[in-house]
Amino acid sequence: MTCEAGMGAWTQAVLNYLTGSATSRFRDQEVAIADHWQGRDNLLWRVRGGDGTEAVVKMFTDAGQARSRRQFSGQAQFAPAGLAPEPLWYDRYPHGLPRQILVYRWMDGGVLKLAERFHRMAHADAVARVHRADRDEVQRFSPHPFNLLTFWQIWQAGESPLREWVSAADAPLLADQLSMLWSAAHLLMAGALPLLGETPPSPIHGDLTAENALFHRGQVLLVDWEFFGLGDPAQEIARFLFYGGEDWSDEAQYEWLECYRAGNSEHGLPDRVDLYLRLFNFQAVTFLLGGIRQGAVPPPAVTGSEAEGTEIHSFLNSALTTALRRSLAIWELSPLGKGDFQQLADEISCLSNIELRES
Repeated sequence: MTCEAGMGAWTQAVLNYLTGSATSRFRDQEVAIADHWQGRDNLLWRVRGGDGTEAVVKMFTDAGQARSRRQFSGQAQFAPAGLAPEPLWYDRYPHGLPRQILVYRWMDGGVLKLAERFHRMAHADAVARVHRADRDEVQRFSPHPFNLLTFWQIWQAGESPLREWVSAADAPLLADQLSMLWSAAHLLMAGALPLLGETPPSPIHGDLTAENALFHRGQVLLVDWEFFGLGDPAQEIARFLFYGGEDWSDEAQYEWLECYRAGNSEHGLPDRVDLYLRLFNFQAVTFLLGGIRQGAVPPPAVTGSEAEGTEIHSFLNSALTTALRRSLAIWELSPLGKGDFQQLADEISCLSNIELRES
């Protein structure tokens, strides 16, 4: 059980709502709290009603109305197929609670382990079944870009401001690398967009991570459908593979993708997945630089410690250097030379406005 200070204060309010609200299916029943924990943007309770029903009560703490409706819709559509927990109800204005709630049936399951073959094969099959579902049954778009063209338009809009900022900050090496990568991306997209840019959207989960899946008796159940809607399945797959972490090998990722393709043979989808994987590698570089530009990296005066500022700089330097090296490799551009790494570190330090004491 994981909870943060103050969460317990809402437990009694949740019990009062469940046992006394006119919109609750547990009204006038004895309800017990079995567990509670905190998600990224929500609070959750596992409860047991007097009729024996076990459920999860999820209170949204950010953009609750949109997310609760999306999650309810996604689970309602895919619960009958065994791909999601059965939703019981959602309440936009729950009496006595500050935010929207969603209540769904508790389902047993363990942690999805992508390093294990049966886990990843079951997961790939579940994702393929979601993506090939009837798009006419889905009423909302996912918040993610719904095809390659919209993805490119949104991302490319930040190109000029970022390049101008790097150039003005006296970071010639980074400016040159950005120029090469953007040129390669423009060349690739010029050929790809006429063929693959405006594919019809399909149902997607919206937040496809190992943490948002349960493995139980050889099958995978997808949870946390807050970003469910119509979108680009190729983008969702590529995002999952790219940000999936180091818990599984390249060979395991390839096997996952092959299993997925066996369940969803949409024309052109493999090519779009490969495109997105290349784009995500470069996008990681621009995201890190964009975070510095927007002040997401505080100087030591803000952190209150020179050591802490040094640690942040060290991490940022490592992350940005790794992202740049990977991007140059996958785009088949000239790699960084041995003498470039110190210059790159100096330019990152300058951009982030972190001053390191000379050793």
